[in-house]
Amino acid sequence: MSVAVAATIALGATGCEFLSPSRTQEIRQITDGVDVSTGTIDVRNALLISDSGKDARFIGTLVNTGNEERTVTLEVDGVDQTVVVPANDTTVLADDGQHDTVDFDDVSAKPGSLVKMYFSYDGAEGASATVPVLTSAQEQYETLAPTPTPTSTPTAPSNSGTQPTGDATAPGTQSGSQSDSSEGDSGTN
Repeated sequence: MSVAVAATIALGATGCEFLSPSRTQEIRQITDGVDVSTGTIDVRNALLISDSGKDARFIGTLVNTGNEERTVTLEVDGVDQTVVVPANDTTVLADDGQHDTVDFDDVSAKPGSLVKMYFSYDGAEGASATVPVLTSAQEQYETLAPTPTPTSTPTAPSNSGTQPTGDATAPGTQSGSQSDSSEGDSGTN
């Protein structure tokens, strides 16, 4: 009787795996960015890289499945940037020396947050996506952060107390002895 019970338990246990869904049937996004589509434009692996929280670089791929070139507008926090995507072509946006970049200045892009982006072009209804903001701390993004916009700080004139020495030379002349041009050129100055 114990052999029959063991066989029934073994058969029942193997049937559980038969009824559960296979992991290969579940589609999982294995990228850090998000995907969104509008009309004939597919946006793939869209994310922002920001170390400062104020300046951000868009990283992603724009795919134009249409037969016409499209000028796509990307909007973050009220700031617009445009990218031309050729017909039936792909435009990769990253700063790896081979691709164009799209930088947004003075936007709210705190690392670790999610930022709403809007993608649109003439003739199609736009689409929005909530895009992650990552930092360049991860190895694959270490060269992708935007360079901060330089700011100038006005400086006060220095009053070090030094007086002119009177040895100043006029622009275009050299200090020291000069030869008179009427005596000929000796080949040296």
